[in-house]
Amino acid sequence: MIRHFLTLGLVAVLCAALGAQSVKSISPAQKADLYKKNRPVIERLVEKTVESSKTPEDHLLRADTYYKVLFDFSKEISAARTANDMDRVEELAAHLKELLDRGLAETLSDARKQVEKGSHAEDYVRVRDGLLAQVGALLDVMDDQSPAKKSLEDTRSKLKTIVGPKKN
Repeated sequence: MIRHFLTLGLVAVLCAALGAQSVKSISPAQKADLYKKNRPVIERLVEKTVESSKTPEDHLLRADTYYKVLFDFSKEISAARTANDMDRVEELAAHLKELLDRGLAETLSDARKQVEKGSHAEDYVRVRDGLLAQVGALLDVMDDQSPAKKSLEDTRSKLKTIVGPKKN
């Protein structure tokens, strides 16, 4: 029951966050268009969050679920950039940064602690390196002058500091 309420709450927060706009006012038609464009990302993010919530104590497996989310964000940001929709690029990148800072960084840190207590250190390194590679691929599709790119570079630097356990 709690999982359903958490999922519903997450959907509400994501809808509010992904639909949020900057100070400039947009028309209802523009809001509808933006929601239509962002809906697939929202749905995949919710799907992966629900999948992740099924293993609350396996932080390594939860961290691994972020790969598909990062891949989806990369596709959406690339499509927005190709369409020269730089406002959407910036918006998606801002939401991605929030996801990385508040979701992935904490999950990756918990996964590191999890493998320090036992096995699977190699799996941790594989998952972490794959996620960092996907963040790198995201950065490659962004404009060099984009404030969002600088922000994501800072986030990638933070993620790089979450190193695996020391080998014995």
